[in-house]
Amino acid sequence: MDTVLRIDTDGAAVALPWPDDDSERRQTVRAAVGGPSDRAVYHRRAHLHVHGSGQSECPMNLPAWVLASLWRGIDIPYGLYGDVVVTGPDIEPLDADMVDEVLSVCAAVAEVRQEWSSRPPVGEAQARAELLAAGRHVLSRCRADAGR
Repeated sequence: MDTVLRIDTDGAAVALPWPDDDSERRQTVRAAVGGPSDRAVYHRRAHLHVHGSGQSECPMNLPAWVLASLWRGIDIPYGLYGDVVVTGPDIEPLDADMVDEVLSVCAAVAEVRQEWSSRPPVGEAQARAELLAAGRHVLSRCRADAGR
């Protein structure tokens, strides 16, 4: 099954129907992010497609930011905004290992955000650190399960 995921700003990860034709794929990405998109490459096996106008009109996408930071290996100093589509390189479908990484990190971020309803973070730096630690934990587990 061809899998491409949209990460919504609320943290939900949704599988998108993925057509065979490249122009239809680009249209699917455009519709999913709500307008023109820019491709952001943080991993050689997964590309993020973000809204082309950036933060001017969209809320921050925490799970996408955590993924990008972990895949890049640094705390990215800027946010990713709006719904984000995750594809393989050249708008191909994701392989199963990458689907697992995306879904696991989205779930970990959702769990941390749920905890914040009863125990808010002290500040932005602590919130970032907590999100990245949760993501790092599940990412290492995914990679161990996949034998990487």
